[in-house]
Amino acid sequence: MSFVISPSITPRVPGGSSGYGRKVVLNWGGTRILGVREKSITLNGEAVNITSNENNGIQTLLQEDAETSVTIEVSGVTKSAVLRQAKAAGRSALTEDVTITYGDGSRISGSFMLRPYKEGQAFKEAVTFTATLTSTGPVTYVAG
Repeated sequence: MSFVISPSITPRVPGGSSGYGRKVVLNWGGTRILGVREKSITLNGEAVNITSNENNGIQTLLQEDAETSVTIEVSGVTKSAVLRQAKAAGRSALTEDVTITYGDGSRISGSFMLRPYKEGQAFKEAVTFTATLTSTGPVTYVAG
């Protein structure tokens, strides 16, 4: 898995320093997921420890990640059944093309697997959901 930055310029912080979270949009298989209130994106990297006797007990890491991945966590008010239906269908329905679009037009996109999906149904409240998506394959960042 690689995280490709295109074009090769120094990317701005997605959404800009004054961007609003509500302007960040999640699409699952080309369908906008409605009701999303909170989103978080984690760019993961697994370090390779190459420490040996010659390092006198001081940890030394390879200058390259052994494995990289992107995790997206979302939560909100359930306004569509797209993610619930994908989780219930299982198998191939669990992996889909996902795009996160920021207010400045920047995008993160790739193939993601729907991992945990959870709903809450409080007695006198709206039905809420949380979901975690994990990349499978290359993920691309395009600056806006």
